[in-house]
Amino acid sequence: MLSTVLLVTAFVSLIGFAFTVLVMLVLLSRGRRRHHILFSLLLLIAACWDLGIFLIMIRNNFPDEILLYQNIISIPFIFFPAFIYHFTTTYLNQPRKKTTIALYSTCIYGFILTITGIYKTYSGVYHYSWGNIAKWEPSLFDVPSPLALYGSITGIVIYHLSILLSCWLLVKARKNEDSPVTRRHIEYILVSFVIFSLAWVKTILTFGFDVPFLLPLGMLLVDSFGALIGVAIVKDRLFDITVLVRKGAIYSVLTALIIFIFDFTQHLAATFFEGLVGEHSGYIRYIPIAVVIIAFMPLKQRLEHTIGTIFEKKKIEF
Repeated sequence: MLSTVLLVTAFVSLIGFAFTVLVMLVLLSRGRRRHHILFSLLLLIAACWDLGIFLIMIRNNFPDEILLYQNIISIPFIFFPAFIYHFTTTYLNQPRKKTTIALYSTCIYGFILTITGIYKTYSGVYHYSWGNIAKWEPSLFDVPSPLALYGSITGIVIYHLSILLSCWLLVKARKNEDSPVTRRHIEYILVSFVIFSLAWVKTILTFGFDVPFLLPLGMLLVDSFGALIGVAIVKDRLFDITVLVRKGAIYSVLTALIIFIFDFTQHLAATFFEGLVGEHSGYIRYIPIAVVIIAFMPLKQRLEHTIGTIFEKKKIEF
């Protein structure tokens, strides 16, 4: 049976994948400018990562599959530094061709090394007490090859440098911007980039450090990247995109989400409780289920009342 860490991470990754894909489709269907396409590519990379991590969690007892999924989702991530910087300069209308070309060239070089098998991002699997995680190549506890060491250091530096440069350009643009709406849009993008950079903490586990809570935390941060942009599009018309949201669809989605959270929570509680007391009696499983039902029903009623009030007072249309 999967551990609590794996179950929570799988849940967060699946929800994040669905929401990120939804935001990406909205951006592609409503956007007409180049920076819409570039940000959609960033969301696509985040969605691929979510899906890959979800598969790794639910297939955690199969080390070969873990290594396969981890290396596959690492391939599109190679282009993240170029996409994030290119998006920023395009969105701010500040073309910096030499830097952009240099980043793309570096990413393409890394892509060629990866798909030809000359350089492997992940090699082997760490077996922790709560689950299995792919091992970053090179490991901090092994003697790496010069190519592996160079590739790893270069990739990490370029990843963080591209985010840092993008944030610096956004901060400068915000200071020189007179429009409060545009400043608020820049703030949304800036915060989303900072959140995505912090999500890197989850990779500590791939270096051999057993800090399990960082795995669901890191995935939650990745998902917040897309969620924040989605909220900004709906609430503040980020990227000059207006969205028509039908009440029936919203209510159905929220209801389904409530039911899913309820069912998954009771399963999580039952699994955790059984892990503490053992499985000596089949009736033990019903104790945490009852607790979840008692705790969740008032919350469920409150959420339904809140949703109904919103729909009565406010049209969710732009």
